Amino acid sequence: MTLPGPVFLMGGLFGGAVVLQLLRRWTGLMAWLAVVITGGMSLFIALVPLGRRLSLGPVTVSLGDPLNLFGRLLIIEPVDRLPIMFIGTTAALIFVIAWRLLPHSNFFPVGLAIVALLAGSLMVEQVVFAALMIEMAAVLTVFPLHEPVERADGRRYGGRIKGGLQYLVYATLALPGLMVTQLLLEQFAIFPADLQLLRTATILLSLSLALLLGAVPFQSWLSSVATDGSPPVVTFLFTINVGTVWFLLLAYLETYRWLSVQTAFGSLFTSVGLLMMVIGGALAASQRRLGRLVGYATLVDNGAMFVAIGTGQVAGLSLTLIILMARPLALGLMTLGLDGLRRLGKGSDAIDQLAGAAWRAPWRTLAFMVGGVAMAGFPLSPGFAARWGLYRLMAEASLFQAVLALVGSSGVMMGLISAVRALLTPGSGSDRGAALTEDRVVVILIFVLLGCTLALGLFPQPLSQVALQMAQGFSFFAP
Repeated sequence: MTLPGPVFLMGGLFGGAVVLQLLRRWTGLMAWLAVVITGGMSLFIALVPLGRRLSLGPVTVSLGDPLNLFGRLLIIEPVDRLPIMFIGTTAALIFVIAWRLLPHSNFFPVGLAIVALLAGSLMVEQVVFAALMIEMAAVLTVFPLHEPVERADGRRYGGRIKGGLQYLVYATLALPGLMVTQLLLEQFAIFPADLQLLRTATILLSLSLALLLGAVPFQSWLSSVATDGSPPVVTFLFTINVGTVWFLLLAYLETYRWLSVQTAFGSLFTSVGLLMMVIGGALAASQRRLGRLVGYATLVDNGAMFVAIGTGQVAGLSLTLIILMARPLALGLMTLGLDGLRRLGKGSDAIDQLAGAAWRAPWRTLAFMVGGVAMAGFPLSPGFAARWGLYRLMAEASLFQAVLALVGSSGVMMGLISAVRALLTPGSGSDRGAALTEDRVVVILIFVLLGCTLALGLFPQPLSQVALQMAQGFSFFAP
């Protein structure tokens, strides 16, 4: 029996999700099976050529064969390989982190199902069905997002669902706009003289992406999710779910090239991105809660990606992809730090209640601090190379805009410095004695992520080469 690539990959992920649901009593086994399945998917995509038939016992897998599902075509094309590898590798990393933070959680089986849907959204040729799969993944994400987590005293905290509901509402509101956008663009292909169709499609697409990516003025769901949600699941959402939305945008631009050749395209994306960076930086600088700082740092990061695409150059697209690929390491560190500090604060991440926490949980504080520096795109982090390249690219067109982007990133650093200062401020005598009992495995994970962050910060060339290779797979900015 010959299985097309989409059936093999999505079927394996959904099947693995069912198996993991039956193994929830054994967190270690469940977590590492999830790591093996998602990591194996990435490795399979990387090593097996699309045109090759691979025999696996009674089953033959043809990775490049399409799947026709009720008239909807799913196929793995060369441009899809690196995005699918990014999803699988990032998911494996987050499952390793969640292994020690979320015992007996349904995040692992649900996470596999989400990865299957998001990988399917990259394979389906009709963009509207890709949007439907992203919506289905958003629905599933809400369930593990608000699972209660154990505190340092053994009690459980969490269960606030405001952030997840906001995310679900915005994801649902974005769906009709994406559907109508595809209809308008298909009509424009038939009536190319009707420029009003193209302008309306551009506005609808921009509005839908603003909802899905938390652009200003729809940024409230980013901060609410980061405040209310379980830190590992928040990282999953901000890297994998949001990352797939960026790949969906690239699919739109690749399929309907009239969008990127409009005169207003670059200025629209640049203006939206700068607005996100400036407002996100201002909000981050004034934050008194660590979770909200994570959300607004992500807002600034998304804004930088909008600005990079707005340059209308392959170099800008490469910078966008570097920022996206650097995010899992930064947010992974912030996740580990935020989780420990919340446990210490009895479920609260308000910095006023965490005075002196740096002395009681030094490794978690270090992880949060280095992750925050990486999210801000400052030196000795992978994001610095991308941000510095972006500032130089922007300065060629407008020095003022480059300064505005730098100010937005600096706002995240100001918020981080304020938070670290409060964490270093000694608390009361009783607080100084309540140290967090560290899991040795978590400390090892922190050191591994710190090492990877610093290594890629000092030597960003491997990341840059992968991003450039991925960017060259898209031709909408080709001269």
